[in-house]
Amino acid sequence: MGLFMTLEDASAEEAALLREGVLPKAAPGGAAGRLRVFDLHCDTLDRLAFHGDPTVPGGFAAHDAPIPAARMSSLADNDAHISLARTAPFAWCQCFAAFIPDQVRGDEAWALFERVRRVWERELGRWPGRLAPARSMADVDAALAAGRTAGLLTVEGASFLEDDAAAEGRLDALAEAGVRMVTLTWNGRNALGSGNDTADGLTGFGRSCVRELELRGIIVDVSHLNDAGFKDVCATATQPFAASHSNARAVCGHPRNLADWQLRELADAGGVAGLNFCRDFLSETHADPTPDDVLRHVDHVLEAAGEDVLALGSDYDGCDVPSWLDPCDQVGGLHALIASRFGREVADKAFFGNARAFFERLEGQV
Repeated sequence: MGLFMTLEDASAEEAALLREGVLPKAAPGGAAGRLRVFDLHCDTLDRLAFHGDPTVPGGFAAHDAPIPAARMSSLADNDAHISLARTAPFAWCQCFAAFIPDQVRGDEAWALFERVRRVWERELGRWPGRLAPARSMADVDAALAAGRTAGLLTVEGASFLEDDAAAEGRLDALAEAGVRMVTLTWNGRNALGSGNDTADGLTGFGRSCVRELELRGIIVDVSHLNDAGFKDVCATATQPFAASHSNARAVCGHPRNLADWQLRELADAGGVAGLNFCRDFLSETHADPTPDDVLRHVDHVLEAAGEDVLALGSDYDGCDVPSWLDPCDQVGGLHALIASRFGREVADKAFFGNARAFFERLEGQV
């Protein structure tokens, strides 16, 4: 099937999947009565874009080699963690990241971003009744009211930005493509700064990119930065920023997680921290983290930063997650756990309200 199709073609494809029982019928009444989910990070688009291509660094091809191509070719139904069939029973807003591995820079990295962006646009064209692009919270509200999954495009690892003549044009292109959030680094170094595997902070170019992203209404994401880089963002940013998928370091000592001072800085800045489902970031003792392991992170973030900071940043399709959260339609159990331990209001804010309020605060500052 080509990249572009008519609305009639898309409707026919959706109708066929409905007849086969692959896609559930659209939920009547829009978002009413459905659990609201706002997930700040997943890598599903990369898994679809790079399936079967061993030339792309990052391990997607090797990880997914046993999966037939037909089962990794569509957001509608697949063998990934996230599909529209699984999000349909919920009022679901998903931040879909274009992940750029550390090993690529400059033009090569930009080409990978463009590949992922084309897959995003292809899927939007294929499933207009199921998936809606969102650049604002009004767009999100409209999509959920219509019974569709709302999708925001984001970037993880901005190694295509270098201190050269192409940088400004690429920043403009991100804004034009509807990118709403950019994780400045992955685990290693790029021209902007250093990830958690290294010790240096932001470069001068990285600090200028923080300001340029803010000017374009693109949220700065500090997940994957090391502590020095986080401090540099605190000193540079003039708008609220996010840690889209990072947990509490006091509970699990992985450097990808946030120290208490970082959680407090996020709270003071009006930011959010997305609860990451990655097994390695949840527990240092359990290979398959338990519900109590996850709740300890929830409890600590609430204690350190208050109930307005905690959000979801699942990292679905970018890591191994606890068996009881695999695949994405199992998150209802987590909401029930948080509600039973901390109350329904806290659970609702963590699952949707805090992320939505965060994005809305940013809209008011552009």
